[in-house]
Amino acid sequence: MSDICSQLTIKAATFHLPMWTEWGVRDVGHLVHSLGCTFLTAAGRDLGFAAVSEVPAPREGPLAHVEEDVRSDSVWFDRTTRRVALVAEFERYAGKQKDLRPKVETLLLAQQRWACEDAILLLAYWSVGFVTLPDHDSLRSIVRGGFSAMGGVRVPGNPKARLMFYQFVVRAGQDGLIRLENIIRRGEP
Repeated sequence: MSDICSQLTIKAATFHLPMWTEWGVRDVGHLVHSLGCTFLTAAGRDLGFAAVSEVPAPREGPLAHVEEDVRSDSVWFDRTTRRVALVAEFERYAGKQKDLRPKVETLLLAQQRWACEDAILLLAYWSVGFVTLPDHDSLRSIVRGGFSAMGGVRVPGNPKARLMFYQFVVRAGQDGLIRLENIIRRGEP
């Protein structure tokens, strides 16, 4: 799994999605979100995983009724064990920590529902240019300590969970289109 860093690169993004890195795209609707989800899934496949986008977590166990639908942006399955190896979310980030908190909670809840406490959790956030970085330790503490979901149900934390962060930096060109220009690993403990 240490190969994640080698696969989340501009070169790999250009190979899979040249419209994002070279051609340029408009910042409309969920287009960048779709590109990010597609790229994360493609990266998983490049690394040999059976990777799927927009995957609902099973509604099983004591947390089956916490939140209606827990849908992860990308889930990587190990082909040998057939277990979830990585759960990822891709989210726009404009410098407000509160925007990322629900995504971290979704990652933890998905990990609990999949019963994959060893799976890596990956939060990829994209920003237009460089913005104030989120407090990665605070976000990591949600995963380790748990949170109270709607209805007051306590989602337990996973002290052993590994939460990785990547920032995808896009820039607007003179043509009005945005292009992915950098992918940076963030928040190393």
